[in-house]
Amino acid sequence: MLTKQNLIDFEKNLADKYDAGEYPYLVHLSGGNEDQLIELFKEVSLDDYVFSTHRSHYHYLLHGGDQVHLESLIARGKSMFVFDRVRNFFTSSILAGTAAIAVGVAWALKRKDSKQRVWCFIGDGAADEGHFYEAARYVEGFGLPCTFIVEDNNRSVTACRDERWGCYTEPCQFKCVRRYHYTPTYPHGGTGTPGWLKFKSKAVLEEMPRPRHLDYKIQPSFRKYKEAITESMNMLADAGAIFVGYNVRHGSAYGTLNDIPESKRLETPVAENLMAGLAMGMSLEGFKPVLFFERQDFIYNALDALVNQADKVEVISEGQYRFPIIIRSVIGGVTPFYAGITHTSDLTELCQKMFTFPVLQPRTSGEVLGAYRAALDYPSPVLISEPKELHETVC
Repeated sequence: MLTKQNLIDFEKNLADKYDAGEYPYLVHLSGGNEDQLIELFKEVSLDDYVFSTHRSHYHYLLHGGDQVHLESLIARGKSMFVFDRVRNFFTSSILAGTAAIAVGVAWALKRKDSKQRVWCFIGDGAADEGHFYEAARYVEGFGLPCTFIVEDNNRSVTACRDERWGCYTEPCQFKCVRRYHYTPTYPHGGTGTPGWLKFKSKAVLEEMPRPRHLDYKIQPSFRKYKEAITESMNMLADAGAIFVGYNVRHGSAYGTLNDIPESKRLETPVAENLMAGLAMGMSLEGFKPVLFFERQDFIYNALDALVNQADKVEVISEGQYRFPIIIRSVIGGVTPFYAGITHTSDLTELCQKMFTFPVLQPRTSGEVLGAYRAALDYPSPVLISEPKELHETVC
């Protein structure tokens, strides 16, 4: 086990190099919480999942990470993006961006009767977010093996709690949430050295994800569009898929899941970002989730998870993490009833521009069968748009 001085010395070395211009990237240094973390990591097993934040160095080292490797990542601008699939270590610089994914992993571990646990570290700024509250409430309600650690240094970037919330009241805490307070050694970013640093090299922007396309064979079929969807869902269920979303159990996704066992249908709260994170986390443990949006408009509420995590993590983690999920979204029609312009949008073209993973819109029953067959075997996310107006059309 690393000592407190080992941790302090490691960060001091980084700080000195940063001030000397060795790193042309902003470095978010750990510090001030060595005692708390050393004590806490005595409970963390090496095969447990650890989800961390933009300030992840101590977490990684205490979870068995290699110091030389970590410093090499930081030198390449990866201070906020430390991933290690072998150690089940995952980071995100998006506030509360990991919470729902951690819940999905915990759900999968419980489903598999695993002894592994999930530990999700967030700052007090992230604990302000509704995404965190949804995740903690879900873990508490279903008794999932996940613990959230709120590292409270009374700072969100540079603003304290009173500035953010006025007269601050400590929020209600769940049993799955622990909070410790500490005074950070370093400011939000860098070391606080006054003036402009003279960097010895130029920062290099990480390559953005490139658009990916999924070709699929149109299957011989001439039947109602909805019948082809139902057959596709049964095919996915036979292959082990889990269907995630609201109205997948009671509404059976417009009746297309009627023949699928309830054990494979996970009814969720009306919390789209949590739904997306659940699906992504489950996929990390070998499940094939089908994430269902009964109206494509509702995807807007899940964009934090889908844009910042599902679409980018494969590139950011250098291929170590990917989310092989199927996103099924229904474009609402005006029949049998008209639900208004907030429930009938066709966002397919927008999604094709917004996401780099494949976005498909099959228009015939044969295309439906081919699209879902291809999506089953695809190793990354696939979004499929289903025009509801075609459900009863023979095509």
